[in-house]
Amino acid sequence: MVFLPTFAGHKAIRYVLIAGLIVLVVVVAAAVVIQRHWPFTEAEVRSDLGSATSSQVRFGNFRTRYFPPGCVAENVVFQQNPGTPLMEVRRLTVETSFTGLLRHHVSLLRAEGLHGVLEFKGFRKNGSGHNAIIDKVVADDAILDIPRKSPQEKAQFVFHKFLMTNLNGGGVVTFDALFENPLPRGMLQASGQFGPWNEGDPSATPVQAKYSLEKADLGVFHSIGGDLSSTGAWQGSFKQMRVEGSTHSPEFVVSKTGHGLPLDTDFQAEVDATNGDVIIRTIKARFGKDEIAGSGSIARRDDGKRSAVVDLTCNKGRIEDTFHPFIHSPRSPLTGDVAFQMHVVIPSGHEAFLRKLELTSTFKIQNAQFTKPETQARLSKISASPGEQQAHGLADFEGNVSLRGGVAKFSNLSVHDDGAAAFFRGDYDLTDQKVNLHGRLKTEASLAKTTQGIKSVFAKAIEPFFKKRPHETVVPVHIGGTFSRPSFGLDVGG
Repeated sequence: MVFLPTFAGHKAIRYVLIAGLIVLVVVVAAAVVIQRHWPFTEAEVRSDLGSATSSQVRFGNFRTRYFPPGCVAENVVFQQNPGTPLMEVRRLTVETSFTGLLRHHVSLLRAEGLHGVLEFKGFRKNGSGHNAIIDKVVADDAILDIPRKSPQEKAQFVFHKFLMTNLNGGGVVTFDALFENPLPRGMLQASGQFGPWNEGDPSATPVQAKYSLEKADLGVFHSIGGDLSSTGAWQGSFKQMRVEGSTHSPEFVVSKTGHGLPLDTDFQAEVDATNGDVIIRTIKARFGKDEIAGSGSIARRDDGKRSAVVDLTCNKGRIEDTFHPFIHSPRSPLTGDVAFQMHVVIPSGHEAFLRKLELTSTFKIQNAQFTKPETQARLSKISASPGEQQAHGLADFEGNVSLRGGVAKFSNLSVHDDGAAAFFRGDYDLTDQKVNLHGRLKTEASLAKTTQGIKSVFAKAIEPFFKKRPHETVVPVHIGGTFSRPSFGLDVGG
């Protein structure tokens, strides 16, 4: 009976040896297979990256890793055409697991020091048939340029954080990014998803996301200033993204005058991310006390210049707020209720805002009153009826105006009050504030019988005219001087 343990022990050792031999055979076989089909050789990685980006790929240095499986490439250059590289990466790290190798999954692709150029036509899916799914892509502190016709016009995005998941997964790719938006310059947080990737037309790939933009500096546009914050969401495709959002600017400033007012908007727009064109479907804005509705676009015109073209309607506003950003005086010379319709064109370029601004408008101002104390006192005193200490001196304005090259041209400006009406045409230069208006003052009675309302402004200058022609009720008049110091008198040429 003593031989039984000995026999059992020998049997166990034999099983261990057999199992060990099997494991050894498997390991050797796996080593041979890995050696022949190892995906992280320099040639394989270069081929896969080149196929994925339709470019030639060069490595400054390359190292394979086995634990964990992967590789590290340094000074990687992606070149499509002679000249500027499509992308450069200081250090590219690829990691996976042995089970990931069997499933064609890469656990992590990390790009450090990435500087790339976004060309939608340049990206196609790898057609080699052994595309790996990348579970996570990290590219913090990356720089992405979007080229324009002129190198000086390129838009550059600086990514402080960038994370993408399920790249090449054949379905939806998610992303989360924190980056500096170039126009206007500010910090933008965006997260969302895109895909499945459209191989035939990458710009038609579906996308949806939400964003928040904090304290973007409007000074990048040179003609305006102030901080802008915005939140919203978009969905659609890279070619046609539908965007809904809101903006807030504590003080929207026109640089020429340094004057600003709060500006808040709600908007719906469509954006073409491939060329930067924007169609503004609807916008509702509150500028000071002005309530404005509008629509428009920001796109390249036939002359090659990118321009903002906007149509605005205000049914409820205050003329002092409408005027304030565009005049140099500390406050508007006129107050009152205003309504207007306006077509505005703002071309790109470094020309002064008031010089390049193009505008046509019809407007109506009601219950208008001068804010300059001496002007209003003079008007009110002369306009007072017998028995009154002081009249209100209110008037209504309406007309048409066009603005080009900093000069506003009034083709039909009328002023009405209880005692008279005046009709003007002429110019007002916003750059030097010079006024040159010619027109007719129409009264219900001669100046000798009544001196109310707007007639009082011209009273001293036109009184000799009424002495010579006591029954005339239509008088040619002229307004000259400057916006802050106007002069009123007879129009000798009229």
